[in-house]
Amino acid sequence: MRINTFILRPAALVIAAVWAGFFSAAAAPAPSAGTVSPSDWLALQGNAADVAWTALDNANSHPPPSPVQWLTTPPTPAERQKFYLPYIEALAGKTKDFYTRFPKDAHATKAKLMELQLLFAAVQWGDTGWQTRLNAVEKSLLSDPAITGQDHFGVLWIIAQNSPPEKSRPLLREIAKGAAPDNMKAAAADQLKQLEAIGKPVVLQFTAVDGRDVNLAALKGKVVLIDFWATWCGPCVGELPVVKKTYDQFHAKGFEIVGISLDKDKDKLTQFVADHKMEWPQFFDGLYWQNKYARQFGIESIPAMWLIDKKGLLRVLDARPDLSGQVQKLLAE
Repeated sequence: MRINTFILRPAALVIAAVWAGFFSAAAAPAPSAGTVSPSDWLALQGNAADVAWTALDNANSHPPPSPVQWLTTPPTPAERQKFYLPYIEALAGKTKDFYTRFPKDAHATKAKLMELQLLFAAVQWGDTGWQTRLNAVEKSLLSDPAITGQDHFGVLWIIAQNSPPEKSRPLLREIAKGAAPDNMKAAAADQLKQLEAIGKPVVLQFTAVDGRDVNLAALKGKVVLIDFWATWCGPCVGELPVVKKTYDQFHAKGFEIVGISLDKDKDKLTQFVADHKMEWPQFFDGLYWQNKYARQFGIESIPAMWLIDKKGLLRVLDARPDLSGQVQKLLAE
């Protein structure tokens, strides 16, 4: 079950800044109240808010395409930061502009939640100068009596997704046991399941689509990436050059990958694997989001990349940021 809201997972967050002209119409100064009738003025204000929200929502939902060269030459963490951080920062500024200009608009709270998510992303992408603002916005949202019901749980969800386990666990428990929407409660329960698995062995044994027998227990002594993905998942395919580069770089040193495919079409999967020269084994059962291991391990979004250390213990729930560096660190232990 997947949460279908405007809230995006930070690790997968790719935010578009709005092009200069795109926001200029929404943010243009409104006519003076003295030049129109009171009723027309209110109508103009309402239209301005609608236009501004549409621009903001579209910007958050439609990021710019990543550079074409990244398809063949995976970007470094520094290159990703340089490309994405300005977009995230620009959009965070526009969210605050929206709810400041239209505090009574029905979308004001959503803009605040969007700002919180963007501030987390900015800090995670390396702009620690935004930490003070992030702390203030987080505190404000948690203490705001006007933010109730689903919006309150939205705040808890965003904070939980961007916090260390010791902070996120109580928030996820509150969501799972509270009056949150059913899909959010289920996702919180799955997140708790994953957090509780950190530091413990992962049991994984199957016959891959190419006939290979896979048993995670037999891979002790190696660092293993468990890659939950699908050929229909754009971000998954977008990560493939990085995954392949890391595999080529560290495979001879003891790095393995196990793919868990959420595809529905076996032939499409096997053809994709062959075309892209993916040498590691793939689990496939054709059950889409009901994939056996996706359900067992509480996977609610893909790509999801777990790292298993040499002792066979789950160490990392999100290996996408600096995959190469994280693998190298575990190999050195």
